[in-house]
Amino acid sequence: MAAFDLERYAPAARELLAPGGQFEVVMRSVRGVEQPTFKNAPWHLRELFQSALEHAAETFYVYEDERYTFADAWRNAERVMAGLHVLGVRPGDRVGIAMRNYPEWVTAFMGVTSMGAVAVAMNAWWTGEEMMYGINDSGLNTMFVDRERLEALSPYLDSKNLNVICVRSQHAAGRGVRSWESFIRSGSGVMHVPEIDPDDAATILYTSGSTSHPKGGVSSHRAIIHSLMGWEAAAAIARAEAGRRQRPPERQPSMILTVPLFHVTGLNGQLLPSFRNGRKVVGMYKWDAEKALALIEREKVTHFSGVPTMAYELVNSPNYDQYDLSSLRSIGGGGAAMTPKHSSRIAERTQNRARASAAYAMTETNGLTASNAGGNLQAKPQSCGQALRPLVSVRVVDREGQPLAAGETGEICIKGPMTFTGYWNRPGDTAKTIVDGWVHTGDIGHMDEDGFIFITDREKDMIIRGGENIGCQEVEAVIYDHPKVTECAVFGVPDERLGEVVAAVVRAADGVILTSGDIQSHVGEHLARFKVPTHVWVRRDELPRTASGKIYKKGIREALLAQLG
Repeated sequence: MAAFDLERYAPAARELLAPGGQFEVVMRSVRGVEQPTFKNAPWHLRELFQSALEHAAETFYVYEDERYTFADAWRNAERVMAGLHVLGVRPGDRVGIAMRNYPEWVTAFMGVTSMGAVAVAMNAWWTGEEMMYGINDSGLNTMFVDRERLEALSPYLDSKNLNVICVRSQHAAGRGVRSWESFIRSGSGVMHVPEIDPDDAATILYTSGSTSHPKGGVSSHRAIIHSLMGWEAAAAIARAEAGRRQRPPERQPSMILTVPLFHVTGLNGQLLPSFRNGRKVVGMYKWDAEKALALIEREKVTHFSGVPTMAYELVNSPNYDQYDLSSLRSIGGGGAAMTPKHSSRIAERTQNRARASAAYAMTETNGLTASNAGGNLQAKPQSCGQALRPLVSVRVVDREGQPLAAGETGEICIKGPMTFTGYWNRPGDTAKTIVDGWVHTGDIGHMDEDGFIFITDREKDMIIRGGENIGCQEVEAVIYDHPKVTECAVFGVPDERLGEVVAAVVRAADGVILTSGDIQSHVGEHLARFKVPTHVWVRRDELPRTASGKIYKKGIREALLAQLG
């Protein structure tokens, strides 16, 4: 096996990656593909969690008036492991988590993955019908929920044999439902802690795309841990090459948790890195710019990261100047493109005190791909940045899969040890997406001579609304179930706040009355609210088609955008 090529790095960076260095890199075969890996990375997530006990007494998670140390979190995770063992959960079993960003979400995740089971992080905005799809698709029979999710699942509990643990509810009993408190008390004695291999499955995160239902992306312990360490190493390399030293922090680093933990940005980008550096995480009940500003001041938050919409709303608050935000060191965004308007506004409002940044990542890469920050973001605001060294490789290919030169447009492909294993129970989709270790993203774009990535289009039939992926086919499938609909096309249209919103053009059956409200109500009965079309146009005539007879969605969208101005 070839050695890692250190000669591509400046001498100061080489010291970090060479034998004995902080981020020593060795080449390993990962799922049959030779990949750069960190020699001294934690072997699995349980080892990652236990390593944080170095900061045992430090505050780890803050939720409203509740505060938990790293020691508290691990103690509760052990109780979760014991309780799951009593329920018969074993390594490899899938266990669902569907709730707000409560502290119990965190300790449930820690317990599930520490015992070798697979955490199925379910979208808390899903309807009961959508949650049942995830339950059946993943094959889980145990899950953690909060009161709202329990209410959504309630109509289905009699027909499904589920172990349900409900948090923060006074009425969690019966029909296979037990309270969090009784579950935590149920574990007793000493349980055998199983061995975990780095390439064992750790998580299933559902992601929308070009299919009629979300696909469950499976990721290993190794992939997740290398995603976390990849960000650290990339930052250390950048400092070394710029001749900067990392200064000891003046206070405990802290991150405000702005997005849901079922999202790769919340889980891998905001929560899990805290186990590496003893960072405090400040949870929110839901996103609210004014409350976020108050929390940043109260908790002396040092890092803010959310979808670009959130960063923009934060700095645009009319009360922004009324808060002491001097602790902030960075304001970043991921999950959607950050517009030049957004990045320049952040720089203006923070007076460049807090470093603005944008990132390119996806569930399939566990949140690690590229980053654009500081002066580079100002110089190339339409780029999502350069591939993060030393783990990530990015290339642009043509339709035959051949690499293209700088400036040529094609599909963006990503390779590295942080990429996912595949889609749960979808070998065909997995084979199309992962080819020779390269993840085909479905994003269309190019790289310039300096390696900066520019995304210009999407090959996948997908909308990104405020950082949430929405599969057009999933929404179309629900609309087609309406008895008065004969044809439809769903696509995204630009929105200044959210980036994109869902739009639909629908052909009504002959002789019936059909309104846009009918379509919105129908979709809302079956899908989460963020998937409900914001714009609906009802037509009587046949939708335009291509020469092959397919609905000409691109042409329909372009015509309507021109109409909307």
